[in-house]
Amino acid sequence: MKLRDYTENRKFTDCTKLELFNALLRYVADAAKARGYNEGRKKVYYISAEFLIGKLLSNNLINLGLYEAVRDELAAEGIALSELEEFELEPSLGNGGLGRLAACFLDSLATLGLPADGLGLAYHCGLFRQSFVGRQQAETPDGWLKWGQESWMRRTHVHYDIPFGNFTARSTLYEIDVTGYEGKCGRLRLFDVDTADERLIKSGIGFDARDVARGLTLFLYPDDSTEQGRLLRVYQEYFMVANAARLILEECLARGSDLHDLADYAAIQINDTHPTLVIPELIRLLQERGIGEDEAVSIVRDVCAYTNHTILAEALEKWPRAYLEKVVPRLMPIIDRLDARVRAEYDDPFVQIIDAQGNTPSIRRSSTTRPTASPSAAG
Repeated sequence: MKLRDYTENRKFTDCTKLELFNALLRYVADAAKARGYNEGRKKVYYISAEFLIGKLLSNNLINLGLYEAVRDELAAEGIALSELEEFELEPSLGNGGLGRLAACFLDSLATLGLPADGLGLAYHCGLFRQSFVGRQQAETPDGWLKWGQESWMRRTHVHYDIPFGNFTARSTLYEIDVTGYEGKCGRLRLFDVDTADERLIKSGIGFDARDVARGLTLFLYPDDSTEQGRLLRVYQEYFMVANAARLILEECLARGSDLHDLADYAAIQINDTHPTLVIPELIRLLQERGIGEDEAVSIVRDVCAYTNHTILAEALEKWPRAYLEKVVPRLMPIIDRLDARVRAEYDDPFVQIIDAQGNTPSIRRSSTTRPTASPSAAG
């Protein structure tokens, strides 16, 4: 197959740049699909709030061994591939080092031929687009999913109903292929809600954070200067991990796991503290499926690992207990019991999950990454 087959055999010079770009994306997507995916009984699931993947067209063409052929096919009709490369919008799914680290891991895993998927959220506007107006910084939504322009992100038929304290959100799974160099592919799998509505954004990047159903996946790191903004972050983080946990268990069951042997089928890497609620959520889901809590804790301890790219305070999240009681009340009894296990094993208050110091009890998210106490240490 050649690129010409994706333009209905029209001359490239008879196509608009948008038509050529869309045709090229379809061509590359089909080539990636034909390569297939790295598969095996055990899979790595890398959960991260960010994936700074950058523009993918050139990278995918190189990894698939198509760059020179496409460049020459376009050049034969006077079209420069670089023009189409500049036409591509950068996916606004990450911000800085944390997101770039995650993207590099996915690239490496795919190239090494290891079965691995990234799991996160499909942000509509990412962080923000920065400009300067009257010598002042101005933030505007980075709407990278433009009408008329095709995207690497494809919608699937996978949906989950995610219950919060006061409402239920129905998710939709989207996927982006991660091409390995001269090999098969991995996937970046991102969850969204169909109720997300960019019309909620009124001024700059400001929006009513109380409208969770419409604002849940609009922005990476919603403004946390207000209590509603901080609560929205908790909603986001639970939505991310609740979907991820359901997908992981569903896929492991399909590969032959009975869940007691989950560690033989899944390795879950938590990127910073944002996804740490996956630990109590997995324990809860395993208990729903008939596994006792002691065994569920042991299973999750064997399955989950944790990466922290910095020890700066902002990366070591700590949320007021009241936030979690409002957003994820079903997890609080599990978190309390995990805290009891940690206290039975460690005297140091700084590694305990629940920080009871001061007037406002809070949950240390970095401590939630350690369901470490053995079943015999349960209080």
